Amino acid sequence: MIHTRQKNTVFSFYKFICNKCHMYDMILLIICLLFYLLFPICDGPVWCKDSMSYVSMDISREPLYPIFLALMNVREDAEITGEGLMTAVVVQSLIAGLSTWYAGYMIKKTKNGSAILQIAAIGFQFAVSLLCRFAAIRGSVYTDCIMTEGLGLSLFVLFIVELYLYVITGQKRHAAGVMFLSFLLISLRKQMLITILIMGVVFVWYYVIRSQKYRKFCMLILLMFSVMIAGKLFDRTYNYAVRGEWIEHCHNSMGFLCVLLYSSDVEKDSSLFKDETLRMLYLEIMEQADEQQLLYPYAEPGWLPVSSHFADSYDAIGYGIINPVIADYTRENFYYAEVEAALKYDEICERMVRTLLGQDKMPLTLIWAYNIWKGFVNSIARATSLLNLYAIAAYLLTGTMALYLIIQKKKLLKAEQQIQGAAEYRNRIEQIEHSLLFAFIVMTGIAVNSVAVGLTIFTQPRYMLYNMGLFYTAGCMLLYDIISLRMASKVR
Repeated sequence: MIHTRQKNTVFSFYKFICNKCHMYDMILLIICLLFYLLFPICDGPVWCKDSMSYVSMDISREPLYPIFLALMNVREDAEITGEGLMTAVVVQSLIAGLSTWYAGYMIKKTKNGSAILQIAAIGFQFAVSLLCRFAAIRGSVYTDCIMTEGLGLSLFVLFIVELYLYVITGQKRHAAGVMFLSFLLISLRKQMLITILIMGVVFVWYYVIRSQKYRKFCMLILLMFSVMIAGKLFDRTYNYAVRGEWIEHCHNSMGFLCVLLYSSDVEKDSSLFKDETLRMLYLEIMEQADEQQLLYPYAEPGWLPVSSHFADSYDAIGYGIINPVIADYTRENFYYAEVEAALKYDEICERMVRTLLGQDKMPLTLIWAYNIWKGFVNSIARATSLLNLYAIAAYLLTGTMALYLIIQKKKLLKAEQQIQGAAEYRNRIEQIEHSLLFAFIVMTGIAVNSVAVGLTIFTQPRYMLYNMGLFYTAGCMLLYDIISLRMASKVR
């Protein structure tokens, strides 16, 4: 009886999927799943330098990925035994396949059933993975890796698509979807607080500036605030379960401290420290950083050399100097357990950050500007001198296409008002609005991510890759509408 029920349930689910999706879409779903599954089958799971900190549930890590690995039965000796690793990367690959297919399916659904745009959306996500596997230095796809990007890239694609669908439809299920995905992403890595900022920008534009739906906007702000609270509660609950302490994950200030130390001038900034202990730690860190030529004065001039030198110096300053210096000081002066030591570490870093914010802002501003622009380039290409020019051209072209469609949309609105029964005009206007909305959300995502990451850490491709496939999908949607308008004008 139990087996019969299970078969009936599976059959019902299969019928539901088939009813909702055309056979063509089912074939694409299978292709998406097989594409991502090929990587773990051919390459196997990839153990990275950060992997152990997730598996060991390090106090510096957000809760979701360590919990995911625990559910996949990944243990601390997994690097040697492979325990649970294949299960984890297969699940990550299946999620990637589903998210890629879903993005293509929903874009087709909102763009007059365009199979071309559906295939383009899927193809660009495939292309990003192929670039990571065959063109990038890392030589592996992120879904094959034991790191947060294994889940984060897929969840972010779903987040953008759900946000797009919510603004189009206003349906509560898409609002719930985008909030839930934001919660998952925030619980995965703190960088994904950008999802709150992205929603904020999009909601301000569409519900305050454009439509003046203030009540709806206030409701959404309340939901966003609830997501942030839920993320903090989840973090604290996780640490209470693992460590018996009601705290959030630690070591959040070290990243920004690296930025401030990199641009700091010892002769000028040592006088900012009134606390002798902090001053002593600062001088020790800066002495080691200077010996290793990790500071801003050692960078060659120009945005690319400076941003690259900063990226190379970041981990060396943080993990190679700050961590051992503060750990040695804490160990020599206190008898702390893990949690107490981590909290003391955060206290010292936070106090140093507050002090160094008083430094000369000129080098810091220059580093920020270079780092942020590198983020924009890495979001759609790779930061080189040649691809920098390509990135400028790509952004200008996308902006030009969007501006052209805005002008055409205004013309269509006038024509619609003048002609009775202009259903054709209404459809074209809606299609243009959908493309402009998707492009706006994606460009907001790129801008917010580049600025947020550029101010607090270094903008390497790993942190900027989230919007790459989506950017080219948005460009195709804009181009598709332009071609459709041109063809329609020739027919008339």
